[in-house]
Amino acid sequence: MMMGYGFGFGMFGLVINFLLILGVVYWVIKWVRGGGESRISDNTPERILNERFARGEITEEEYLRMKSILRD
Repeated sequence: MMMGYGFGFGMFGLVINFLLILGVVYWVIKWVRGGGESRISDNTPERILNERFARGEITEEEYLRMKSILRD
């Protein structure tokens, strides 16, 4: 006898559908936030150099010298 839960699989189908929905929500949230690993891979040497210069950790002369070294 079918009760309308989980496409004919009874309570087991209801639980499977619920877990499937939770999994999709989890992956959507992870995708929207950037995933974490992709942020690490965005740190190229030139980008790190730009950030250090912007924070004032290195002078303009050091920045230009290091930038020319990276581009060679």
